[in-house]
Amino acid sequence: MKIRTIYFKVSDMPKAVSFWRDLLKVEPHKTFDTWHEFMIGNVRLGLLLNDYGDKFSGSNCVPVFEFDDTNVITYIQRAKDLGAKVIKEGLDDPNLRSVVFEDLFGNEFEISKFHD
Repeated sequence: MKIRTIYFKVSDMPKAVSFWRDLLKVEPHKTFDTWHEFMIGNVRLGLLLNDYGDKFSGSNCVPVFEFDDTNVITYIQRAKDLGAKVIKEGLDDPNLRSVVFEDLFGNEFEISKFHD
């Protein structure tokens, strides 16, 4: 068994695609009016347009993106520059080693140093 796809529902597809493309420096490999998908290693990060009018703010899904120590600061700063809100700052905490963010649509994600 494996996780194939994790996706966020978004209300503004161009804005969401721009945020994730600019943060991860990866182009979507599938693009449709209501769905865009990025390959992150062996997992797909999807964006689904909330065209059903669901009322939501964020999700309970929190993807964690791990980077080596030489790149983690670059991605943390990039997330901040793109307007992501810091929820929990814990990069120097040996138990956490990450920063938890909220994207432009209220979805949480984490940028972390590699864990053993």
